[in-house]
Amino acid sequence: MQIKKHILACIALGVAFTGCELPKSPDFRTSHKVEAPVMYNKTFQFMGDSTMSVMIDTTGSDFDSLFTIDGDDFITISKEQDFNFGELNDAIPVIDVDPTSFDAAVGEIEITDFSSGSGDLGSANIEEVTGQNPNFVPAGTPIPAGSNAASPVRIGIGANTDFFSSATIKSGALDVQLTNNLGFDFQTATIQVIDTTNNAPIGNAATFSAGNGNQLTDGTTQTASITFSDGDQLRNLGVEIVVSWDNFNFPNNPQELVVNSVNGNNLVASQVQAALDEQDFSTSSTASFSADEFEFTQPSHFIRMKAGEIDIAPIQNDLDFSIDVTINFADIQNCPASVATNIPEITSVDPLVISYTQANGTEISRSGSSNQVIVPLAECEVYATNNEVTFTIDAATENTKNAPQGDQIRVINETQSVAASVNISGLEIERATGIIKQQTVLLNDDDPADFDDDLALFNDNEAEITEIDGLNDLSSQLSDINFTNPILSINYETNISVPTTIYGAFVGINGDGEQVYLRGTGTDYSVDQTDPISGLLKDAGDPLSADEMIKFSLADNLNGDNINASIQFDRTNTNVDDFLNNLPSEIRFIGKAVVNEDENTATIIDPLNFDPKISVDIPLRLSTTQPITYTDTVEQDMSGVPSPENGDDQSITEGIIAIDYENGFPMGVDLVVTFLDSLQNELSPVSVQLDEITLQAAQIGADRFADHDNPTSGTIEIALSGDQLDQLYKTRFLEVSASLQTTNNQDVKIRTTDFITLSVRAELTIESEVN
Repeated sequence: MQIKKHILACIALGVAFTGCELPKSPDFRTSHKVEAPVMYNKTFQFMGDSTMSVMIDTTGSDFDSLFTIDGDDFITISKEQDFNFGELNDAIPVIDVDPTSFDAAVGEIEITDFSSGSGDLGSANIEEVTGQNPNFVPAGTPIPAGSNAASPVRIGIGANTDFFSSATIKSGALDVQLTNNLGFDFQTATIQVIDTTNNAPIGNAATFSAGNGNQLTDGTTQTASITFSDGDQLRNLGVEIVVSWDNFNFPNNPQELVVNSVNGNNLVASQVQAALDEQDFSTSSTASFSADEFEFTQPSHFIRMKAGEIDIAPIQNDLDFSIDVTINFADIQNCPASVATNIPEITSVDPLVISYTQANGTEISRSGSSNQVIVPLAECEVYATNNEVTFTIDAATENTKNAPQGDQIRVINETQSVAASVNISGLEIERATGIIKQQTVLLNDDDPADFDDDLALFNDNEAEITEIDGLNDLSSQLSDINFTNPILSINYETNISVPTTIYGAFVGINGDGEQVYLRGTGTDYSVDQTDPISGLLKDAGDPLSADEMIKFSLADNLNGDNINASIQFDRTNTNVDDFLNNLPSEIRFIGKAVVNEDENTATIIDPLNFDPKISVDIPLRLSTTQPITYTDTVEQDMSGVPSPENGDDQSITEGIIAIDYENGFPMGVDLVVTFLDSLQNELSPVSVQLDEITLQAAQIGADRFADHDNPTSGTIEIALSGDQLDQLYKTRFLEVSASLQTTNNQDVKIRTTDFITLSVRAELTIESEVN
């Protein structure tokens, strides 16, 4: 019976026997050697799915998008997440325009024609001039030299100056044209304009004489200019003429001294009652832009409007004339043609011109008013040098000389005006070029509980929190990784054309709650104490230090095109290797943008497009200052191994564990194999653990990859004590712990197919007692 048990025990081990002796007689001891495979050709690959034994199982949903693999099976931890930097549209300047008005006064009134007719406004005969009656003085009678100074000739012309009634003169002259048809020469002739009602002289006298080259000889016509002084009242028009003569013979058929015409010569008045030519008058007005946020200092600076309007109130016409009014907004240009739709007053869109004229049927009637005009400014360009929009108002009265008889004479005063208010409002810019004043814009929502423009990194109501799925699980599988070339990128699409520097704080927190702040190590990304930033806190009242912040500038984009750009934080300019080697599963961000810090000329576009994503790229090129650790547990039932503790007649007197290996990793591996019971606890009371197992790294090529064709290989044998051998039957699992470390801290590159293959076998000497 004992012999049978012995044979069955040998069969139960299921091994290749090196010896299994059968007893020949009772009451003796027999020993035999058994070689049992504990773990056969177990390959541990660096990365793969759940069907394999891998260090990193990519089956999990968090891992399936965490890694990218190139054609050489080279691995990069690569993850891009949407990242909300907040609203940069707050950087768009607000443009306020002060309401303005215009008041175009008539001003000086020019008087030209005094009469609708010509040739004879009034005349005097020879008797009125010389006192000689032709009825009593025969022709040829000698007339001695003389003068009519005692009885000057007065000729009333007011009745024939139908275009004129009266005027208060400011300056200028009245040209009086005379023709001498009396039949003798005037030696001198002095002419004076008078008020025929009171015979009072008006203005200065003018003299015709040979001395000044305009002697009024017989049959000639001459013109004298009568100059006036400010305030002279011109009314009841007449002329008074004093002539002198040399001896002459009385003419045979004397005619008359005729006043042919009177005309204004630069003759301007402050008030006129007359039939007048068109009177032009103008003014200009300025609408001022606030310079608090935007300055337009050059003629090329402009705003392209997204919205806004000009509201021109009804123009009041206090004149006794219908008037044409044109408002020229020379600084508002390139408006779309559609602006003029249904607004007949718009006669030009480049520049914008508003016309109330007879030509387009919108002239302003006598003592009337115009329509209100509201002009939309969308798509118009406004050139506002010195933050001012200047516009001119030109007005012209009707020519009353063309009015019906009886309606030609009108009264006009230089102080009369046309007036209206102009309000430019609701301005929203689509694009603007000018000097944008430095502004600071919050990139996170301010907690409504404080409204203090401060941002706290650990205030969940203010911080942007981004979770990098998978990094937390990775950090739980691999620890102490030292990536040599990790990169954190801010990839963004933008049309921002204004120089913009972002000051912020990134803190990465791993699964164990360990925090690492991202900071610049060079001038481009380092925050200095003198930088124009404040109000970035850890928690309320606890400001971040400069070493806990980072700054970066958005790409130059002078034309405001939609561009894609990237800001890369690598180990040459930041501590990103520390930041990402911490394998943060959560990244918190707060920040502020300083726009146009140097207040240079720039172009800004509304709306500002800024769509950032945060990207983590960690090529698995690494070195180790501390070993990378990995642990895996595999099932291994060794209940068939005999032990006195299990009541078996057999016992193991000697035993070694032999480990055959191939290492296709570019790192050396220190193994610890621990035998576990059914509850995955170490065997007790005596544990069985194989340590001090070192596998040399595979050969590493110039490309820093392990040479899979020439993995390192070998066999390691470890002897077990008798107490340990007695515990083997309890084994149900093996825990394989690996510590991976690069040789001499050189950096290597990891591929998905890097591997370790292990075969573990037990070589046991079993002794049986036969009774």
